[in-house]
Amino acid sequence: MSEHWSEIEEVGGSPWHFRFMLWVACHLPLFLVEFCTAIICFFFWLGAAPVRACSKVYLKHLRKMGVHVGVFGTYKHILSFALSMMEKLLGWKGAIKLNHIEMQNDDLQMLVDQLNQGCGAFLLCSHLGNMEILRSLTGYGEFHTAKRFQVFPVEDFSGSKKFSALLRELNPELMANMIDANSIDVSSAIWMKEKIAEGNLVVITGDRTSANTRNRVIETMFLGEKASFPEGAFSLACILNAPVYFVFGIRKHDFNIRSPYEMHVVRAKTSLDCSRKERPERLKILLREYTEILEQLCKAHPYQWYNFYNFWESAEK
Repeated sequence: MSEHWSEIEEVGGSPWHFRFMLWVACHLPLFLVEFCTAIICFFFWLGAAPVRACSKVYLKHLRKMGVHVGVFGTYKHILSFALSMMEKLLGWKGAIKLNHIEMQNDDLQMLVDQLNQGCGAFLLCSHLGNMEILRSLTGYGEFHTAKRFQVFPVEDFSGSKKFSALLRELNPELMANMIDANSIDVSSAIWMKEKIAEGNLVVITGDRTSANTRNRVIETMFLGEKASFPEGAFSLACILNAPVYFVFGIRKHDFNIRSPYEMHVVRAKTSLDCSRKERPERLKILLREYTEILEQLCKAHPYQWYNFYNFWESAEK
């Protein structure tokens, strides 16, 4: 049996590794940031057999779905992840601007109109691409709306405590709105509902089970095989009773942190206004909507999904 993702040692190890990352991101030109990251990642890739094995499982699923993955696919996957960490540091120091974002022909304008009217929403994102780009943009006053709003992310820091500490040091104000996924209760749910009613966004990832509620899952097909997704993330959508959007921020060019970013925003079609008896089935339908989009984007950007554990194992039992 593989470890739960929260039990896997944080990538990067010693604090000085993260401090070196911060120095590189803050002081070197971006092409040198990419160059240094590629070299360091190569040596990490050579010695990280467990990470390579998990990456191989994911890439194998993509191959079965007809996606071309090269011989050095696991290295490219790990490199893309390392670049995403650099990307987050750049975002948190204000280096990523709104003009770096390419909007898609989707439901973004619907969300913009809603926010301009003072109505908030519940966003389901993922570990595909840079899930924090929206937060870093708004934290530096970069808005695509006429009316300003705040972003309140629900996150589980179990596997990223050192990196999160670095982000807090880089910009403590951006960490102030964080909600711990492992301590959500009735009072925090009421608080989140109030924040949405005030015209803000509550954001949670829907593709990783919580450390404290790892057995509360909903199963569905993902990349050709049954996989487990967190029930809590989708149940929260019901509890908050707010408009639900699926949001993904992805580098247009997988290995270029100077690349523009694709911002995908899709309004959920599934109505969550239902009886308690109907809720389990509605949640499954909502999850299916979410996974269909996630699967499509994973095929388009195979190296930008960063769940380095056997995502399908818990559904095999």
